Amino acid sequence: MKRIVIAFAISLLYSASVEAQLNMPNASPDAEFKQQIGFGEMEVKYSRPNARGRVIFGGLVPFGEMWRTGAHDATTIRFSESVKLNGNDIPAGTYSLFTIPNQNEWTIVINKATEMHGTSDYTQEQDLVRFTTKPEKAARYYETFTIEVNDFTKEEVGLFLLWENTQVKLAIKMNVDEKVMAEINDRINVKKEDRASLFYQSSSYYFSNNKDLKQAYAWVQIANSKAQDAGYLQLQAKIEAAMNDYATALKTLKASTDLAITKKLDQVIAANEKLRVNWTAKTGKK
Repeated sequence: MKRIVIAFAISLLYSASVEAQLNMPNASPDAEFKQQIGFGEMEVKYSRPNARGRVIFGGLVPFGEMWRTGAHDATTIRFSESVKLNGNDIPAGTYSLFTIPNQNEWTIVINKATEMHGTSDYTQEQDLVRFTTKPEKAARYYETFTIEVNDFTKEEVGLFLLWENTQVKLAIKMNVDEKVMAEINDRINVKKEDRASLFYQSSSYYFSNNKDLKQAYAWVQIANSKAQDAGYLQLQAKIEAAMNDYATALKTLKASTDLAITKKLDQVIAANEKLRVNWTAKTGKK
């Protein structure tokens, strides 16, 4: 009976202690974001500690030691499609992101285990890849540790790790061009789709990405044979100019402008006029 009374008294004390605790905000708040990259998506989950006047790299985060790249649980990163990370193949999936900071070089660790508190359960045997990169001086001071995605191009995007005065940029390359080329081939050559817009879009992709100019020209001519469109004619004129046939380009451009005037397409008219002036100068005619 005495033991029961003691146990009951301890439980009351514990309950009172818990109830007495203040409800305070997390010093290192959790964060997560999703970002479309190419045809896929990436998702990052991490915690965001503050500097609070401390020296971060080489201080709070020692040089040469594994860092969870945040606070609390290990930072995770998910890719819905395979990518290249600083040239390393990363299959679709979810991974933990660890780093080993040093003054002039960081080691980036992508690990296949994702349910970890900090580095406590980390094992190198689970590493997918390890590679090194150079830290840089950040454009501004970051009080709070930040992971963000910026510097988008068609094929690549930058993943930035930012804290204090330091930034580390990782290049994520997506397999966009191969997929677009495969779709063009499938729809035009395999499925034999016969729509003006498909031939125009395919021509535009080839032209904009410095691919086979003759093929781009053949496709835009097909598009123009199937539809009356000022934009289609403008693209054909651009390709003719790229082939150094400015005389033909100017004729096609005039047809585009005439159609644009009829349909009151002011932006096309303005763009065509700039092209006309530029191409006329190159022909030496007024």
